[in-house]
Amino acid sequence: MDGSGNLPNRDLPLSDNAMRVLEERYLLKDGDSKIIETPDEMFWRVARSVATAEEDPSDDTIVKMFHDIMARLDFLPNSPTLMNAGRQGGQLAACFVLPVEDSMEGIFDSLKHMALIHKSGGGTGYNFSKLRPKGDKVSSTNGIASGPISFMGMFDHATEVVMQGGMRRGANMGILDADHPDIFDFIRAKTEEGKLHNFNISVGTSDNFMRAVENDDYWDLLNPRSRDVVRTVRARELFRLICEMAWKTGDPGMVFLDKLNKDNALAHLGAITSTNPCVSGDSLIHTVEGPKPARDLCGRKVDLLLNGKRVSSSEAGFFKTGEKPVFRLETREGFSIRLTEDHPILKVSRKTRYREDTEWVAAGQLKPGDRIKINDHRSWTDWEGFGTLEEGYVMGLLVGDGTIKKDKTVLSLWVPGAKAAGEENMGQGSLAVMDEALKAVQTLPHRSDFQGWIPVRGRNEYRMSTSAIGSLASYLGMSSGNKGITRKMETDTSSAFVKGFLSGLFDADGSVQGEQEKGISVRLSQSSLPTLQAVQRMLLRFGIASTIYKNRRKERSALLPDGKGGMKAYQTLAQHELVISRENIRLFSEKVGFRDSDKQGKLMGSLEHYRRNMNREYFIATVDLLVQECIEEVFDVIVPGENAFDANGLVVHNCGEQPLLPYEACNLGSINLGHMVKDNGVDWEKLRLTTRLAVRFLDDVIDVNRYPLPQIEEMVKKTRKIGLGVMGWADMLFQLRIPYDSDEALELGRSVISAINTVGRQESAALALTRGVCPALPDSGLRNSTITTIAPTGSLSMIADCSSGIEPVFALEFTKEVLEGKQFSYRNRYYVEALEMGESQDVIARVFKTSHQIAPEWHVKMQSAFQEYVDNAVSKTINLPNSATVEDVEKAYVLAWKTHCKGITVFRDGCRSGQVLYVDRPAVQQALPIPQISEVESPMERPFILGGKTAKIPTSYGNLYLTVNEVNGRPVEVFTTMGKSGHETTAFTEAMGRLISLSLRSGVRIHAIIKQMKGIGGSQPVWHDDGVIMSVPDAIAYGLLSMGYLDMEEKGMMESLSDTDMCPVCGASMARQEGCIKCPACGFSRC
Repeated sequence: MDGSGNLPNRDLPLSDNAMRVLEERYLLKDGDSKIIETPDEMFWRVARSVATAEEDPSDDTIVKMFHDIMARLDFLPNSPTLMNAGRQGGQLAACFVLPVEDSMEGIFDSLKHMALIHKSGGGTGYNFSKLRPKGDKVSSTNGIASGPISFMGMFDHATEVVMQGGMRRGANMGILDADHPDIFDFIRAKTEEGKLHNFNISVGTSDNFMRAVENDDYWDLLNPRSRDVVRTVRARELFRLICEMAWKTGDPGMVFLDKLNKDNALAHLGAITSTNPCVSGDSLIHTVEGPKPARDLCGRKVDLLLNGKRVSSSEAGFFKTGEKPVFRLETREGFSIRLTEDHPILKVSRKTRYREDTEWVAAGQLKPGDRIKINDHRSWTDWEGFGTLEEGYVMGLLVGDGTIKKDKTVLSLWVPGAKAAGEENMGQGSLAVMDEALKAVQTLPHRSDFQGWIPVRGRNEYRMSTSAIGSLASYLGMSSGNKGITRKMETDTSSAFVKGFLSGLFDADGSVQGEQEKGISVRLSQSSLPTLQAVQRMLLRFGIASTIYKNRRKERSALLPDGKGGMKAYQTLAQHELVISRENIRLFSEKVGFRDSDKQGKLMGSLEHYRRNMNREYFIATVDLLVQECIEEVFDVIVPGENAFDANGLVVHNCGEQPLLPYEACNLGSINLGHMVKDNGVDWEKLRLTTRLAVRFLDDVIDVNRYPLPQIEEMVKKTRKIGLGVMGWADMLFQLRIPYDSDEALELGRSVISAINTVGRQESAALALTRGVCPALPDSGLRNSTITTIAPTGSLSMIADCSSGIEPVFALEFTKEVLEGKQFSYRNRYYVEALEMGESQDVIARVFKTSHQIAPEWHVKMQSAFQEYVDNAVSKTINLPNSATVEDVEKAYVLAWKTHCKGITVFRDGCRSGQVLYVDRPAVQQALPIPQISEVESPMERPFILGGKTAKIPTSYGNLYLTVNEVNGRPVEVFTTMGKSGHETTAFTEAMGRLISLSLRSGVRIHAIIKQMKGIGGSQPVWHDDGVIMSVPDAIAYGLLSMGYLDMEEKGMMESLSDTDMCPVCGASMARQEGCIKCPACGFSRC
């Protein structure tokens, strides 16, 4: 050690601040708290411990490589690894997910597991949404539930008394879904002094909720036990409260659950049970190239369309999964699909006017009457393929009223009410169709003596024929006796061809029915049900939903022309009818329409005179039946991110996905991007090498970790998740002279994290070849189910002397005087270098911006840019200036959802009291602020008679009797009595009462007294009501609070205060960064 008692750096690139953090929290100490290792020895300890997972643990090459990337500060693992590797206990993971079930047994199991995890050095996350709401009935005891907030308080207080491995107090992340009946109490929970201060809280929201906010719709709050509606509120009012509380306290954040679930990396855990859900090979899968049979999409990456959005399959595309029993699922609307009975279908579990809840349900579990989702492709209606609009129109007329003979193919046009030879009696609609058809046929090869339409004497018919029509029909698979819609016509043609085909078919056989009073509809009648089902699928790909009604007209005998000028009785087939209604009619008019001017005129007239809004299409079909057909070859696909695709118009799942499983753990590490710059550019080669070594390091950590629970060990070794992230992003931008708030920075961010993700996957694949693939992903070829995560790096950034995560810097320079006269000065080294180099003021102002100088939308854009290539979540805080409004918070939250972030937190400068670190000011020495108070010559005299109230509060020394006397409702005197006279504890307690009384009579407000005493720890905390009494002073504060003396002003003051404001290491102000309470001076973190 040097003369100051501190350990030397041993030539490592460590700042004085880094040494202070390491000595306080990371370096080994003996029983007398004396430091017994150097930072370099710490890195060797960690490297040797992690390398024991290597194939040859005696190989010092890997050990040295692990040591060097840490010692150079190019990469650092999460804090528990630095603290605990090679030590007794050896718990190396940062955070854990624990389930909270709706039972006393489940809740207290989770509480016990939390204590064990915190003791080992980890943090915990929970979703409390399964717990029944406050006031709900508990049938087992005939009691009343206290609700999730009360149980969160229990977890919060337990955290107070469990120290993480003797290093720091634990941290918790709590989520409650936006549809929980107690959501309003949850959002306001942290405005109460001292409540849930060991929790970061976020509201779990769905896309449905955010859309309800956009549309100002109503939102149902549901009992999680029964799913009954407890209350209906306006979504915007709930969202406004979320933003107001975030503006006021920094909590809650928002977690976008649908985005999290869509990007669940464990997309095919079902493969472990060898029961992959599958579809038949003839199922039509909608892609950007149009609909294709599943069997034709094997062996190549496929860009699919799902609800009008492009989504991509894995590189393998579709793949065979064997021969299995196939079932046919039919809906009442006419849609059908053939699939295995375990294939999940998106079911509508609940539908109200303002809300739609969905869930994945195996086909075999669906019942008649169940509602399922069909695709809405209104936002993507074009694709390439064979054929033109004109060719499609001709084929539509042919299928509708044409004839295919062995020697020729003929188009026919029937003109009701007029003889074909008398054209002057023909309606304008028929003339328009004849003209449109003639123009279309003339685009095909034809002879110079082609005559066009030829009337058939004595009949209401015109005919047109060329060899080109027959050739086109033959190419598309039609023939004599097979005039319906062929598979080639549906799968190989362009969207233009399909539009033309539908228009021709509806001109031939379609009609406009009804009036506005009873509703209008567009209808198409056919005797061929498969033809109508193909038309239904074609329409749906343009976002037009329809319903097929079978057997609208039964088989019967009818008099029809015999072709010889007479009439003859013929047996006719049953007629089926396709009906387009609701808002689909308008879309039909725009996307397809009639060329028949009479029909189109009637349709447009009906639409123009529609006085009310047309009924909305919800894209829901109703299950009719599920029947087993046969055993045949079936297929499946992996769709990373969405985990779903369009098969025959239905929304179906890909390989069986499991939701995020409990008992998973975060195994994190971060690359220092500030060290990945060379010659005024990104050192891509160094970044790649560091990434490969970091992935190997983190994979080894999984195997050497000593887990606090067997369930966690089992799950972590099954999924093998790692989370490689970054820090020093702002430093990289400073060196490259790229402004944080610029498109150039966004593009570079995407490139950097994309490179890390790509190289990380390559290394994971290489490790899988020698160590085996991830058990949860046996077909992936990867060792790890996830590779990248951007986690908080507060302490790690202090050690590495770099900017935190992907955050902009909080300040460029400052000097601070903290407790005990210690001074801490900081100047960003890249800022200093720029000044010393004589960089222009324009560059300084443009590039070297601090967090509050960057507009909130650029914070969100940066988070979104990195999220595009990150497997898990991106941790970032949207720092707002003190002048920011609630509306600014609202805009940030909405933008985060629209740009596909997985979550968001905000922190408004000054929303917590006691801030001694200020940004956007010149570097000056700042002492802890000492408020100026007016002198009081003497305390108020005590009246002869006083009235008051007494409370009994348990403590570890016995019951405390707290008596408060008052004047005009204001407390002026406190008596604290406990135990027998003569005891030291009794003396201290009485002294506190006298000093509190003196303060009250001297004008000190009661909230200031409570602030000083609340949360003071003792050796033996005592449970009381739904909380913990930490000590005698804490009991006095508890009593004063419980007696209700705070006025509204004081309550507001109490809500802005927090006993986490002062750093326990250096005494500086704590602030929220990356979702955690941290000290920006020394790096101490509650997370």
